[in-house]
Amino acid sequence: MALFRLYHGTRKTITRFRETVLQRVVGVGALFSSGYGDVGSSIYFALGVTTVYAGGASFLAIFVAGLFFIATVLSYAELSSAIPESGGSSLFAQRAFGDGWSFFAGWALMLDYVITLAISAFSVGPYLGYFFPILKNNTQANVTFTGFLILILILLNVMGLKESSRLSLLLAGFDILTQLSLMILGLFFLFSAPKLLSQFHLGTNPTWPHFLYGISVAMVAYIGIEAISQMASEARDPQKSVPRAMFLTMGTTVLLYSGISVVALSAMNPKLLSTVWVDDPIAGIAHYMPHVHDYLGPWVAILGATILTVAANAGLIGVSRIAFSMSNNFLIHPIFRHTTRRWKTPVYSIVFFGSLSAIVVAFFPYLEVLADLYNYGAMLSFMMTHLALIALRNKEPDLPRPVRVPFSVRILGREIPLIAVFGLIGTGGVFAMVLLFHKYGRVFGTIWMIVGITYYYFFRKTARMPLMERVSVTEIPESPEEAPFPHKNILVATSPYRVSPILRDVIKIARSDKSRVIVVTVIEIPLALPLNASLPLEEERARKTLEICQAIGVEEDVLIDTILLRGRSVANSIVSTAVRHKADTLVYTDTDSAMSRSIQTAIRQASLPLMIWKIEPPATGSLRPPVQARMPLSSRPAVLEKRLSDESSSPPGKSDGSPSTDSGT
Repeated sequence: MALFRLYHGTRKTITRFRETVLQRVVGVGALFSSGYGDVGSSIYFALGVTTVYAGGASFLAIFVAGLFFIATVLSYAELSSAIPESGGSSLFAQRAFGDGWSFFAGWALMLDYVITLAISAFSVGPYLGYFFPILKNNTQANVTFTGFLILILILLNVMGLKESSRLSLLLAGFDILTQLSLMILGLFFLFSAPKLLSQFHLGTNPTWPHFLYGISVAMVAYIGIEAISQMASEARDPQKSVPRAMFLTMGTTVLLYSGISVVALSAMNPKLLSTVWVDDPIAGIAHYMPHVHDYLGPWVAILGATILTVAANAGLIGVSRIAFSMSNNFLIHPIFRHTTRRWKTPVYSIVFFGSLSAIVVAFFPYLEVLADLYNYGAMLSFMMTHLALIALRNKEPDLPRPVRVPFSVRILGREIPLIAVFGLIGTGGVFAMVLLFHKYGRVFGTIWMIVGITYYYFFRKTARMPLMERVSVTEIPESPEEAPFPHKNILVATSPYRVSPILRDVIKIARSDKSRVIVVTVIEIPLALPLNASLPLEEERARKTLEICQAIGVEEDVLIDTILLRGRSVANSIVSTAVRHKADTLVYTDTDSAMSRSIQTAIRQASLPLMIWKIEPPATGSLRPPVQARMPLSSRPAVLEKRLSDESSSPPGKSDGSPSTDSGT
């Protein structure tokens, strides 16, 4: 705790322009599909593993875990309706306790989303192994297939949540229909109450420690409710749609899980379920279903692949949105809040964490390791949500709450919601079981948290922000008068002897504005010589200067055009080039010489609608900053980095004129 009491910074408030980023395009159906996809997939491996420890009482373990799940859903529903933004438990903890605990909750949850994506995508292949045996029998083939599937999901989510949510809704609807049919057929053909009750005796078979451990494993089946909360920033009317989607997910999940677990223990004894069918318990139900088992094999294969794909997609949505939220609140690097211009999706978050899940699968293609990590972060996040609800009831009693958890009491003047207390005790107990019995979760989960806390410490220290206190972010509307000038054609005038000292800065601006850059240099022909006089030395030096300009452009990923002119007047040649190429911006070095003054005079006389960027080199021995000026016919101030120049000094070598192309003016 001493670490969290250190404060480093002075920056407790930040002001930024208000942005419209994530679009509110999803409704209750899309929210439900993402939440159910994340929750509903877990039964395909949680039921068998739960039976290993809870034996014939596994349906009771799933039921008790379901009670904790209901309490957790109620807490999420109230807080999500009161604070309709993406972030979930991380956002709730920030509102209640500050940035330090917000990062703690969010970082823990990131682990579960990464594992959700990895374990769900990795499990699709074995189910499709019914049709393509290589995916079930060859681990390397399945790892390759998993990587390809994650790539497809990354592309779908980059293109937009609306598109990926439609796919999730379609697949979730198909899965619910098939699971419901399987449950009804099982209850009709297989259900036997005497057989069900005779297969366990609490305290002996299973023992209480094994039963409690079974409850902790069964909680795996209910982790995905956080996915709905993460989509609050993209939901239409989130105060109503988010709680409705949560309640719909809760009812559907509890009903199907209870029914499926009862049918499974009616179809086969616990020993068979925990050994032969431990990895695919739903396939075991189909195998023992009389009359229709020949048809249920491919049906369950398709069912498992579809719902696991939905779960993988929900995991990617969740981790990218919580990364976006944490970045938006300066808990992690700001790059994760950047969105695409076209689809307004957090592309860096999607690509980074999607790739991280693929790497996890590549290095740890073992379901038992992945499953052991599943509960660690989720239980921490659920505990923080219950604590945040209790704290905000007293810290912000007037906060509008369209949904409110019932059954509260007052103790010493503080309001205590009993359902949140029940959920806190339940999820805290499950987390204790994870630390005691889940060795991979205990080791790798703790390593993940230590790495995250260390990163957060140095990130906030470097940014001079407090570790625990909440940084206040103020958003202001962007002023219309500060809209960027639409640069399309930028003309840079440079000496034949050396490159313009601000060329690199101009190229960077052009790259940002997607503008064309033209570099022009003029060899002024004295009146004593004809315009076509041969001046090979001056031409060669000027061409080398332009070649350097082109090389600088290539280095900055911008292809620039170069023009070498001959003329009686440098100023008139530059003005005629600006007119010919329809330049809207002119850049040159102001040496306060007769030539510089003639350029300004020529521009004024031509009445060109040009923005002028000019840099004044310092006088000898002076450290004056460069002067930047512009003509009045523009709406954007000249904003360039400081660059000092020796342009006012005489160029080395010959100074007796310089011929080049263009008849001038």
